[in-house]
Amino acid sequence: MAPSTRCDRDALERILDRQLSVISRAQALAVGLTNHALRHRLRPGGPWRGLLPGVYMAATGAPTTLQQEMAALLHAGDGSLVTGPAALRSHDIRTEATEIVDVLVPAARQRRDTGFVKLHRTTRMPEKIWEAGPVRYVMPARAVADAVRGMTSLRDVRAVVADAVQRRKCTIKDLLTELDAGPNAGSVLFREALTDVAEETIPAGDSGNGAAA
Repeated sequence: MAPSTRCDRDALERILDRQLSVISRAQALAVGLTNHALRHRLRPGGPWRGLLPGVYMAATGAPTTLQQEMAALLHAGDGSLVTGPAALRSHDIRTEATEIVDVLVPAARQRRDTGFVKLHRTTRMPEKIWEAGPVRYVMPARAVADAVRGMTSLRDVRAVVADAVQRRKCTIKDLLTELDAGPNAGSVLFREALTDVAEETIPAGDSGNGAAA
């Protein structure tokens, strides 16, 4: 029997091990699973469950936060990055809890929001990223900028900005760079919060020129 017609179980297990037991339909088919085999695994009472269209988990319980983020990246495609509140959580920056996973994708990519995934097309895909196992995130300053642009309360924006700076996850300078480089939408509250936090922080001896290692 030709290799292409037989499931490569070792390859399948490597993918599942690497991706927190989460796999895309394309990946499953690539290692030799047939449509029938997929349906069998996804049957009621079967060993797999669907998380998103074309993205599955090789377990039947509730997915963890990391598994949901892994699924979001598989849906979004190569090079995508978790941003916004989900990325803030990964950097230990306090923010309001949300079930939505915000994901940055290149501007030309044709994918749609689905389930718990919200896609954000951008021409400014970051070059530097932060990883937690197989899950890829934007760096703290970009996570703050993307998160607060969607907020409507100055108090909430200020709380995120202040926590990021006070925890030394990023500097005022880093955030100003993101403010200036990003879209105008949502920038008013972001700028005001940065001004407030800078006025409180700089007299305390933090020049904003560097963060702790």
